[in-house]
Amino acid sequence: MKKILLITILFIFLFYTLYPQAISFFGYSFLFTSGALGVGLYLYNGRPFDEVVTIILSYIPFVLCCFITMYLTPFKDPYLVDYTKSQFAWVFGSYLIVTFFFVVHPKGTFTLFLYYIVGAIFAQCVISIAMHENAAIRDFCNSLQMMDVTVLAKRQETEGARLLGYGVAFFGAGVSCGFALIALVYIILKTKLNVISIIVLGGVYCFILYVGLLSARTTAIGLFASIILAIILLFTSNKKDVRKGQFFKFLAIAALFASIGHTLAYLYFPEFADWAFEAFINYNKTGQFRTNSSDGLEEMFQLPYTFDQWLYGWGNMEFWGSDVGYTRLLFYVGLPGTLAYFFYQFMLIKLSFTNDRAFTFTLLIMYAYNLALNYKGLSDLNLFMYLFIFYFLHYRYYIYTPQLYRLGKFNSTKLRYAVQGSTPHRRV
Repeated sequence: MKKILLITILFIFLFYTLYPQAISFFGYSFLFTSGALGVGLYLYNGRPFDEVVTIILSYIPFVLCCFITMYLTPFKDPYLVDYTKSQFAWVFGSYLIVTFFFVVHPKGTFTLFLYYIVGAIFAQCVISIAMHENAAIRDFCNSLQMMDVTVLAKRQETEGARLLGYGVAFFGAGVSCGFALIALVYIILKTKLNVISIIVLGGVYCFILYVGLLSARTTAIGLFASIILAIILLFTSNKKDVRKGQFFKFLAIAALFASIGHTLAYLYFPEFADWAFEAFINYNKTGQFRTNSSDGLEEMFQLPYTFDQWLYGWGNMEFWGSDVGYTRLLFYVGLPGTLAYFFYQFMLIKLSFTNDRAFTFTLLIMYAYNLALNYKGLSDLNLFMYLFIFYFLHYRYYIYTPQLYRLGKFNSTKLRYAVQGSTPHRRV
């Protein structure tokens, strides 16, 4: 019973850290609470990971570019302060969750950790369906969410035109669902599963895909990214590294669920099913994956007009007519700042690299996925990367290295990072 309670608390913390706007906590989003608790725990444990310094240093180039822009332009946009506060809170909120994860599961595998993340995204999809189908559930969940007047008006205007998620809507819903599809492909190719597990994961994959498409067609980018990942891993890995036969079973099961899901979508959501599948309908008719929205991006994708704008932007991140992430960044902070923005994201991915080549490919596909997302809207996957970073840091320093030490299978290089100072709460 105690274990079940701890698992439930861990899942709730993870869910509300991934979807912090889903609940108002003492007048703030849950991200503020998890970040504050994470900072306290991190300091109490004696600042155990020097890699946090690397994370901060990797962020500094973007901050410097923003300061230069603020100095050279009349705009004082609050974006940098808000974005920095969110990133800081997600860093330590992730540390809190990973620490709690290993308290609940002392030898928790990375696959289990991924199951928690995918499970949180799956739960959000379930709640989205429930909110659409039941007015009482919708009113209750909306009463919990933090929404300003603009967001509330936009949700009310869009009600009935698509599924509106709990704590996230529109573009953000597609981003998280697409991430889950990529993670599921990695799990299926790398983890030994029985037939029942394959069936369940096939159902979860299709459910997240369809709910994601009904919420935001951006999910299709995650679908294509997961397919590309599967192709890369199937052709670059041997049988010992990936489970190819198991993956083909998954494909057969997913195809069955996909056909059922397509029918159910038109049966229960006829009012916007055509909108959700517009790209696939157009591909069937014209051979091109395109929608009215994607066609409009050609006009929304704009480049700076002057050398000064290329160099340092105009310092304004507010919406001014273009959703495109690249366009908004270029006009906000210029080309150097845009490169620094994506450099920071690459450094977070690099900090998660392991000896598992399949996972390295997965991270690179996730990075490419994010680059593609920014052709549609401003995006990053940092909140997921922070979770990965702290998982592998904890595993390396608290499980793997001590195990090598106990077995006598270590050398100075492997042990070098295992000992830091004499603080009793630090790793040994």
